[in-house]
Amino acid sequence: MSGENNIEISFKDIAPYSEKEIHAALQFLKGSPDFKDGLRYFYPDYSDALIERKLEKCNSCADFQVTFIEPIISNLIKKSINTFKITGLDVINKKDSHLYLSNHRDIFLDSGLLQYSLYHHGYDFTEISLGDNLIVNPLIERVAKLNNMYTVFRKGNKLEKLDNAKNLSAYLRYALTQKKVSAWIAHGNGRAKDGNDQTFPGLIRMLMMSGTSDYKKSLSELNIVVESVSYQYEPCVLEKAVECHIKETTGSYTKYKGENVEHILKGIEQYKGNVSLHLEKLNVEYIDFCGTPKEIIANITAEIDRVVYSNYQLYNTNYMALDVLENTNKYSAFYTETDLNSFKTYLKKLTEENHLQKRILQLYAQPVLNKEKC
Repeated sequence: MSGENNIEISFKDIAPYSEKEIHAALQFLKGSPDFKDGLRYFYPDYSDALIERKLEKCNSCADFQVTFIEPIISNLIKKSINTFKITGLDVINKKDSHLYLSNHRDIFLDSGLLQYSLYHHGYDFTEISLGDNLIVNPLIERVAKLNNMYTVFRKGNKLEKLDNAKNLSAYLRYALTQKKVSAWIAHGNGRAKDGNDQTFPGLIRMLMMSGTSDYKKSLSELNIVVESVSYQYEPCVLEKAVECHIKETTGSYTKYKGENVEHILKGIEQYKGNVSLHLEKLNVEYIDFCGTPKEIIANITAEIDRVVYSNYQLYNTNYMALDVLENTNKYSAFYTETDLNSFKTYLKKLTEENHLQKRILQLYAQPVLNKEKC
């Protein structure tokens, strides 16, 4: 058996489907009533026969994405987004593989909008990270892997988590440098439910595990592109405020069954207003690689955060939230009185509870404070 086949086997649990595995997965979906019923949530007019014919025409993960996933994103842009703007893509070389490192506001859209943009500008799709907590059954696993997703294993004891991190690090470096494919990953451990986009040091440590003691070279090999995505109206904003409140008052938060799927669907359906996605290549020359490993990791995360904040598109909702919180009109040049009245009405429709309204305001206001640090 060749070395490459050995590598494919060692990464089998993590990686999206290989060409050899796609046919069996598609056959599984053809025989799955649950897949067909789930698909009709997005395509009500699709008959079983039509779904099966479409599956038969798929020969790759990209085919599956173009046939079933891309139209969902195109449709949600038309229905729930006023304007969608992507900037920075013109400086990304189509021939190179990149690690797209993104701030995280929505389970599906942050990566989905990037895939949509890449596809419509003639770039290849990237592989996409998916936490194993979202893979709740064999059907979800097959759909995820056909959607070019690689698995991030989060469960286990301390030793198992360390092994999982090492394997993920090795896989990503292999995918970027040997498979020559791009990958997307969120910069934090979950969505920024308080509105504070911060790169998780543990993520950078994970990425460096497969490198050498030369941190600069190891980081450069990943060819990181920092994604900064912002929504005028935050997806699942009330749910995020509730979770933050429960965590602060009780010390923990336990998700209910089906919560992640519910949030994915709400993120797709809720009105998001204007949405911006900006890309910028990470310049390692701006990073200080002197000091202890901990200090170097801190320097890397700080530079990624700086890029996210500087490229984050602020909207009137952000400025209004900070002015309402601080009872001032400091940022009134960025909105009208009509905007402010509409925003206050929006808040009241979300919730009448003052403590939750305050958390929602803090979520919207935080990006303004972060941008002022740059």
